[in-house]
Amino acid sequence: MALFGQKVEWGVLGISRLYYTIHEKDIASKYEAGKYVLDRVPPDFEKILNEALRIRKGESKSYYNSPFKRRKDTLSFMRYMIGLMVKI
Repeated sequence: MALFGQKVEWGVLGISRLYYTIHEKDIASKYEAGKYVLDRVPPDFEKILNEALRIRKGESKSYYNSPFKRRKDTLSFMRYMIGLMVKI
């Protein structure tokens, strides 16, 4: 998972949207939810969130040189977010 852009965007922004919905009791677009979460997670996750937002916008220049690093960051972010939501 997450070697391809659509998987990164789906995973990172999809889980961000769930987080937004739980906290705000509302529904936002994946893009809006990604921006919302960007201001609420540790700086370590800024790069993968910006990457997912970039993919969602259809921009071509990646923040990553390695698809394997991008995959690792995607999975790390998703684990972190699941951990936050389990505590709710």
